[in-house]
Amino acid sequence: MATAGAAAGLALTGVAPAHADDQPVITLRQTAPVAVSPATLAGVSTTTSPYLSFTTTASSLSANVTLTVDVTQLSAIADVTFSDNCTVVEHVASCWEMFFYDNLDGVGSIGALTQMTIKAKAGAPAGASADYTVSGTADNAVVVGGTGTVDIGGPAYDQTQPTDLTGVAVGSAVTEPVRFTNRGDRPADGTQALLWASPGIGFARHFANCRYSGEGDPREAALALCDIPGEVLPGEKAALAPAVRLNVESTAYTTYLDSMIAPAGDPGIAQSVAGRAWTQGTGGQLTLKTLTPGTPTDAPAGTVSLSQRGTHGDYRITSIQAANTADFSVTGATATAAAGDDVTLDLAMTNNGPATIFDRSGDTRIATVHLPPGTTPVSASANCHPQGATSYSCSNGDIVSPAGEVSHFSLTVHVDEVIPAAQGSISMNWGPSGRPAYDPDPADDTAPITLN
Repeated sequence: MATAGAAAGLALTGVAPAHADDQPVITLRQTAPVAVSPATLAGVSTTTSPYLSFTTTASSLSANVTLTVDVTQLSAIADVTFSDNCTVVEHVASCWEMFFYDNLDGVGSIGALTQMTIKAKAGAPAGASADYTVSGTADNAVVVGGTGTVDIGGPAYDQTQPTDLTGVAVGSAVTEPVRFTNRGDRPADGTQALLWASPGIGFARHFANCRYSGEGDPREAALALCDIPGEVLPGEKAALAPAVRLNVESTAYTTYLDSMIAPAGDPGIAQSVAGRAWTQGTGGQLTLKTLTPGTPTDAPAGTVSLSQRGTHGDYRITSIQAANTADFSVTGATATAAAGDDVTLDLAMTNNGPATIFDRSGDTRIATVHLPPGTTPVSASANCHPQGATSYSCSNGDIVSPAGEVSHFSLTVHVDEVIPAAQGSISMNWGPSGRPAYDPDPADDTAPITLN
C-alpha cells in the first residue's frame, strides 16, 4: 500500500546513471533532522526514529531494493539499532525492501519497511551533531539516496491542554491561553507558534510578528504563524501574551483551535505550512510571558525538538462549542415516465444554517432514498450507493458542511410498471446516535419522490 505524506530535511546525494533512462527512479524523500537526549527527562523519549520514505517517477513499481544505511559517523555519539529486515556489519546496515505497488499516480510517498532507532550515548555532549547516509540498489530501478542529521539534546515544548468551552454565544469573543514548558535539555533561541482556527471562529487580533493565511483546506478558516523572539531555558514555563482571542462568528457550532508550539527553526512547523501564501499582520507584537523561570545552561540553543512521549506534546486541539443551530432539509422530485422508460430523479440536501457543521470524527451528512414502487435502479451519482434492492444512501461527501451548502444527488430508474402516484422518499439519516442537537426541527427531514 502506498502512503501519502512526507518529512523534510535530507540532502540528496545520488545521481541516476545515464544508461538508466528507461528505468524507474526511486528517490529518498527529504527527512527531517532529529534530536535525542542522553539525559532522562520527564515526558521526553529516550530514543528517536527518522522516517524513511520515497517518491518515484513510475506509476507502478515491481522492484527488489537493497538500502545501505551507513551510521559510522553517527555511532560516535549514538547507538543505532535497525528493524529485522536489516543486517548490520560495522555500523553499516543492508536492508531489503520490496516495492510492489500499482496506481502510484498522485501518491505523495512510499513508506519504507526499514526503521532505525537512535539512542544517545551516555556522556554525549549537548549540541553535538552527526550524519548518516542512505543509498540503495535495485534489480530494475535506480535508487537515489541522501544524508540525514541527528542532534544530541534539544528543546522540547510540552504544551498544556487549553480549556474546552461550551455554550458560547454567537457574536462573542473568547480567550484561549497557549502555555508550554521546555522539558528539554537545551534552550531555544526564539519560538514559533502555529494556530489553526476552524470554520466559525476567527482571530480577533493580527499581530505584526505573525503571518496569516486563509486558503487551503475547508476545515481551516484561518492560520496564524507567529515568530516570537527571546530565549526559552530548560524548565521554563511560558505563555503566549496576550492569550489567543477568537471571534465566535454567526456560522460557529463545534469549532476548534489547533495549536502547535516549537522552538524557532524546528522542521515540524515548516512541514505543516509548506506552500501556503501568507499576509503579514500589522497590529502590535505577540510575546512570551514567563510563568516559571528556567535553569541557565552552557548548552547551545537548539532548533530540533526532542521527541515527547505519553500525554506530552507540542500539539493541542481545543474545542469551542457555540450555542447555535443548523437546519438540514431534503428536496424530493416529481417525474412522469412510461413503462419501459428510464427517468432521472434529481434530489438534494441543504444545510440551511446558520451554522457550519464540522464533524471532526469523520462523519458526513447522509440521506436515505427509497425508490418508488414499480421501478428498478439503473445508475446513481457518485455520492449515492445502493443499500438494498430499492434504497440508496447519499452523502454530502465531506466532514465540513458549510451553511448554505446544497448537495445534489441523482438516481436514474427504469419504469417497469406504471403505478399512478407511485411514492418514494428521501430522508435525513441521522444514524444510530439519532437527531443531533444542532438540528431540532424534523419537519423538513423527509420529502416525497413521486412518479406518475
